[in-house]
Amino acid sequence: MNTKELIKRYWFVGVVGLALLVFVGVYAVDAYKNRDIIVNSKQSDGKYVAYSIDDDDVFADDLYTSLYEINGLSQAVVAYERAIFDAGYETTDEMEQIAATSTANILSRYSQEYVLDSLRSMGYTKGVDDIKQYYIDSQKQEILVKDYILANQDKYLKDELGTDGRIIYHILVKCDVTPVTDEEGNVTAYEANPTDEQKEKLAKILEELSDENNTFEYVAYSNSDDSSSSNGGYLGLVNEENKSQYDKFFAETAMSLKEGEVSEPIVSQYGYHIIKNAASSVENIVSDYYYLSSIENANPTLAVRAIMEKGEELGFKILNEDLKTQIETQLAESEENQ
Repeated sequence: MNTKELIKRYWFVGVVGLALLVFVGVYAVDAYKNRDIIVNSKQSDGKYVAYSIDDDDVFADDLYTSLYEINGLSQAVVAYERAIFDAGYETTDEMEQIAATSTANILSRYSQEYVLDSLRSMGYTKGVDDIKQYYIDSQKQEILVKDYILANQDKYLKDELGTDGRIIYHILVKCDVTPVTDEEGNVTAYEANPTDEQKEKLAKILEELSDENNTFEYVAYSNSDDSSSSNGGYLGLVNEENKSQYDKFFAETAMSLKEGEVSEPIVSQYGYHIIKNAASSVENIVSDYYYLSSIENANPTLAVRAIMEKGEELGFKILNEDLKTQIETQLAESEENQ
């Protein structure tokens, strides 16, 4: 897979929240759940602001210092995880290229010092080379977690997929519509009444979708009038059980599409929709970037448990009792709070 194809496939690396800095937001939200928190990357007095709490700035340097006390533990965990990743998964050329692209993107948005401070707080201490290594490790962890979910479907997917579940993305062009009703007053269709500007926008979207250099997700990100545009038009899992939550005509089209199929423009009560069934098979559903993230977010201990099980499978053992106790305690506390 060449670089151009990689960028098409992983378009969200450059336009969606960067995984490397997520720990700042997670740390802030966990520590200050009931306060007004704004995660950002602004500067004040020449220092990077990690986040703001009730209008008070918390600096990245101070956050790093506060986390430094547990850095020994962080380094040990990272070393253990990386040993498992390296033993369990080959570093492919594709992984290398994705990591290189991700590294270039993050360094174009944040200073090298800020990125390296973030990495050090997570146990990566070897400098610039660790940025790329972090992204390689992240890809391997994604594969590991996906495999773990597929091997434990009863726990993580049984109540999720429903009947005929599929991952749906869409593009919306809002316009005025007129309901068409039958003799009993039931809405049988909607008739679109677009302005010239809205017609031109729809035509532009269709032209962009016909270009093989564009992904559906990137076109949605660039053009859709729906709030889901920030996630490439991702709506989530739609199935027979939850389709009533959506506009009737939208749901009918979404449920009729085969995996990978994109609809012609259809009209709902909101305007024009172009709908994509991104995944219908269990493996492809779990492989969806956003869906996999939603499963991990709903199960905070999932990634750690997946890594620990993979380590046991490979014959790895944690010999340091303090580290082992710390990990087991954190797992127990996280599960109690779920």
